[in-house]
Amino acid sequence: MAREMEFKMEIPYEDIVPGKEVTVDESYLQDGLVVYYTIRPAIAMSKNFRRQEALACRQGIVKEVRPDGVATYVTVEFNE
Repeated sequence: MAREMEFKMEIPYEDIVPGKEVTVDESYLQDGLVVYYTIRPAIAMSKNFRRQEALACRQGIVKEVRPDGVATYVTVEFNE
């Protein structure tokens, strides 16, 4: 089953294009109760999720890159 996640990229990175495989790092807040993800190497960041919503895998495929004002939003699909 596929899961899509959106990341916010504040500085354009020309290597992030649809079809590109990316790896994400997982980080925790609030004693491990909240998790967020960062596309390596610190290119874009996800919103915060509850630990129960954590990803099962760390590699995904970029589906969409959408400029929106001062930021760009990157949609990544993960196979879980």
